[in-house]
Amino acid sequence: MKVSRQFIKDFAYLANRYGWTPAEIEEIKAHTRAHPAQMRVYWTALAAAHRAGYEQTQENGYIRLQAWCAEQGIPDPFANLSKEEA
Repeated sequence: MKVSRQFIKDFAYLANRYGWTPAEIEEIKAHTRAHPAQMRVYWTALAAAHRAGYEQTQENGYIRLQAWCAEQGIPDPFANLSKEEA
């Protein structure tokens, strides 16, 4: 599976941010390879959202990514995925 440099940066950012262990990273990579369309979109959108201030906290009801994007006026990152991909 070929990925862009930006995807690699986003994935590394998330791994560091969440403190994923090497075993978790391998498990996440395997899941990403199994579902490349939706997972590439998810990781990229999640990294961008965190960089823009996205946080799941008790105070915000552990807001979901799509809801946070809607509140920020950011298009739904999953809107362009077909039903088979979603």
